[in-house]
Amino acid sequence: PAAGWRQMIRINLLPLGKRPVEERIRKEITVFFLLIFFSLSVMVYFHIDHTRTIKQITAEKKTVDSEIRRYQDRQRQLQELQEKHKLLEQKLGVIEQLKRNRDLQVRVLDQLAIMVPTDKMWINTLTQKGNTLTLTGVARGNEVIAQFMEALEKSPYIDANGVVLKQSRQVKIQGFKLKNFNLTARVIVPAPAKEAPQKKGGKQKAKSSSGGAV
Repeated sequence: PAAGWRQMIRINLLPLGKRPVEERIRKEITVFFLLIFFSLSVMVYFHIDHTRTIKQITAEKKTVDSEIRRYQDRQRQLQELQEKHKLLEQKLGVIEQLKRNRDLQVRVLDQLAIMVPTDKMWINTLTQKGNTLTLTGVARGNEVIAQFMEALEKSPYIDANGVVLKQSRQVKIQGFKLKNFNLTARVIVPAPAKEAPQKKGGKQKAKSSSGGAV
């Protein structure tokens, strides 16, 4: 037994470089596992951090996509409203045009009723296609037709350059020699009346007269 204790003491007192190989292997294995543990810990940490970042970015992307869809829906609704507004404006324009044309036709017929000399001219047909008015009838002579055309040219509802005599020929009706005529006239919308500017002299005269009254 005493020899065994001496041997153990002698082994424990050996220098570091002479310790058994098993102890160095054990330390290397321990360091290896520690390195593996540390590497796994770092990997787990980065994995968790990346997963959290991915979830955050995914949530933000969903929010942005939702906002984009909402704005797209609003933009589509705005475009639909603009198209409806444009369509309504077109319909209102057509209605207004029809109203103006209706009033214009009434005024033109009223003007014609005044212009036609019933004792010298008789209108057989009166048709309007677009803005072109066509009249056919008979008159006592070319002079009567010319006077009627001049009256048409002076009307605010007729284009002065659009009155054209298409045909004039002599016919005999109940023993009377008359002129059968066919003419066209271009109907226009009269320009709005402009207010006459007040003269400065009139103002000064009014002022002087008011001053004299005082």
